[in-house]
Amino acid sequence: MLFGEIRGVKHWIYEDPDEFSKETGLTYKYWKDSPQKGDWVKADDGAILQVLKYGNLNHHGDTDGYKSNSGYVRTIVGSFIINENSYMDSDFSQHPNRYTFSKKIKNSNENFSKRENITINEKLFITDVISGKDAVTAVKNVYGTEGYKKAKHKAFALLKQDRVMSEIEKGVIDVAKGLGIDHEYVLTTLKNLADRSDDDNVILQSAKELGKIIGTSGKTIKQKDMGLIGMFGGFSPEQLQDAQRKDMTLEIDDGKS
Repeated sequence: MLFGEIRGVKHWIYEDPDEFSKETGLTYKYWKDSPQKGDWVKADDGAILQVLKYGNLNHHGDTDGYKSNSGYVRTIVGSFIINENSYMDSDFSQHPNRYTFSKKIKNSNENFSKRENITINEKLFITDVISGKDAVTAVKNVYGTEGYKKAKHKAFALLKQDRVMSEIEKGVIDVAKGLGIDHEYVLTTLKNLADRSDDDNVILQSAKELGKIIGTSGKTIKQKDMGLIGMFGGFSPEQLQDAQRKDMTLEIDDGKS
């Protein structure tokens, strides 16, 4: 009998089905037979282990290679796609990362950060942000992330990636131009406020913003239209810059298993 641990909790693997039945008094089924979270299932190598998560693969529905799949399961050993050709084993050495289907990826966060091309989910996230949803809501809609804290973490992680920010920048600037908002408009508006307002506080704040834009205040805003992107994404320029500085990577584990 083997086991693996997640956050200090042991998850057992029974190499002998008879031992499983004797020890637990529970039943099991073949792992492809409508598995659900919590089910005990028999792997193709004969071992009995528990399903820690069952999920769909809808986000790859437009890819021929995924249309024949009826979902996936995650166990203490690894994650397995459900189709007629898939094979589940209980060999830890074949699965360096239980949260991916690949037997080669050891660090999914590293793969996420180094990837150059945006994924389908990232495209959907970008579309939601550009259409006016704040980034946290966009993450919840696209990834199904539950809880504000987790969704905010993913939103920051996505906004930290150059490939995502570049696409958002293109879309947001196009929208802004359509509304007549560009650098000249922003500078002119702030200058008018600084020159003509009767409110000293408005004058001071306008002057500060102008100083940030032209770089005389010692605290410049990155030339990535952070203000516009923040407006559409639901974050302030300062928060976006903070996200750029911090090592925020997108966790593949959703924390539920």
